Amino acid sequence: MNWVKRYRLMAFILYFLVYANETEATMKKPIQATEEQKLGMMNPEASKRIRELITTARVKWPEYKIVLAETYRMQERQDELFKKGKNTTTVKISKHTRGLAADIYFTNGKRILSYEEAPYLELGKMSEGLGLIWGGRWKIPFDPAHHEL
Repeated sequence: MNWVKRYRLMAFILYFLVYANETEATMKKPIQATEEQKLGMMNPEASKRIRELITTARVKWPEYKIVLAETYRMQERQDELFKKGKNTTTVKISKHTRGLAADIYFTNGKRILSYEEAPYLELGKMSEGLGLIWGGRWKIPFDPAHHEL
């Protein structure tokens, strides 16, 4: 079994375990899972790079809590975000729905910090150094938390 089939199977199994008793409405919300489970739902190479990015960032900025918010996303959730417009997403098919993207936030333990309050630009440069595409370079939507393979 090649890595694509293996990762899709793992993502399906993990997703099923998380959503086994959920309704359609809750499928439109982000997956509630541990960081390791979220990384396990990703493409193996994307997961490896995101893990390295987060590990390095936690060492560099111990004063912040760094949160892996969303990786794999069901198409139903992507459709909902697409309907909301340009402030959330401009694409119908996302790299999230293929396990190739992650959203990473800085928090102070109480709330997500804004672009001005936390080192998103430095994190984005680190991300690009790992061969990832950083959403902070985009104009619409400007998405400094987004990193994709």
